Amino acid sequence: MKSLKIAFVVGVFPAISETFIVNQIGALKEQGHQVKIFCTREVNKPPVINPLVTKYKLLKLSTEFTPNGFLKKGKGFLGKFKILLKSSGTKAFFPLLKTFKYLTSGNIDRTNQQFFKVYFKYYLVVHRFDVVHVHFADNAVHLLEQLKRFNGKLVVTFHGYDAHNYPMDFFKELHGLNHINYTVNTNYIKQKVIQLGFPENKIQVLPVGLDTSLFKPECKSKKDSFIILFVGRLIPLKAPLLAIKIVEQLIEITDKKITFYIVGEGDSFFECKTYIEQNSLTEYIHLLGSKSQVEVKKLMDSSDVFLFPGIVDDRGHCEGQGLVIQEAQAMQVPVIVSDVGGMKEGVLDGITGYVLPTKDIKAFVDKLLFLKNNSERRKEMGENGRAFVVKNYDSRFLSEKLVHIYQ
Repeated sequence: MKSLKIAFVVGVFPAISETFIVNQIGALKEQGHQVKIFCTREVNKPPVINPLVTKYKLLKLSTEFTPNGFLKKGKGFLGKFKILLKSSGTKAFFPLLKTFKYLTSGNIDRTNQQFFKVYFKYYLVVHRFDVVHVHFADNAVHLLEQLKRFNGKLVVTFHGYDAHNYPMDFFKELHGLNHINYTVNTNYIKQKVIQLGFPENKIQVLPVGLDTSLFKPECKSKKDSFIILFVGRLIPLKAPLLAIKIVEQLIEITDKKITFYIVGEGDSFFECKTYIEQNSLTEYIHLLGSKSQVEVKKLMDSSDVFLFPGIVDDRGHCEGQGLVIQEAQAMQVPVIVSDVGGMKEGVLDGITGYVLPTKDIKAFVDKLLFLKNNSERRKEMGENGRAFVVKNYDSRFLSEKLVHIYQ
């Protein structure tokens, strides 16, 4: 297989909530492809670093991709001349060469500004990337000048955020670029993107995946308590408060040997904290804040059920895929989710977990109680879940499909 030179365009990198991008880049590098990461906002240095970021030295492969970022890294005459030579044989050569005309009047600052303005527009051409892959379609809109000039393979991936937050008119100019292929993580998001005016024949469903060799269970030890886990940003569409109310009702009808761990930060954190305290649930329900991937894996390894009762929020937004649902299944943890958005596409109802009507607290409580009282069923569902995820969501398998799209 030919090694491809791939430009990944993202907003902020690395983002704690976007481990799927790191997984995808890691899998491509394992296949021998060259990857460079371009950030339309900033290169981030979060307190919690994904192990794959360190393993593949991804921060060293990341650069700020903005006009100001280019000017801040301004090179002297020799540096500009090297860039000009590199552009030889591409359509960037003459536009770059023309900027040197300002030197005849001794206007060095004007030369710098014009040179790097043109260089920014033609960067992807100058450096001869085989593929440009843009994550989140709003980033593609912000880089229309670059994408219009690029003649190689172009892929834009829609996620839940961009498919929900922008009207059709926002993508008007993107519609005009006929050489772009689009990927989405679920059929739910595909329908959203079609509604935004993109042609169905240009859209392929490619879920975001995970490293199933990393997310694999260790030997589970016996526990006195039935452990339920929620992992995700604490925002309305992920319904952390609803999850608390579900577990509260379960506690009321059982022997109280229940522990509920909630991992994540977000706008709903203090609402959840207040509810837990006011309803005397601190003995059972624990807000843990953000955790590293390693810590999340350990929590999954000790959990009996993963609970994710997402809803459609007041803006009409809901979960596009929810990779954490596949992570839990890879760890052989049965999952219980609601039937909104794309979550249900990543669960085999009744086989790897349960897909239940949204906001139906009784239905969620009944299934939790059933699994609490049936350890053998939990074990069976867990084993089914891992087999399902290994077959359909492993990063290496999905990376091969992605490279096929690139080619």
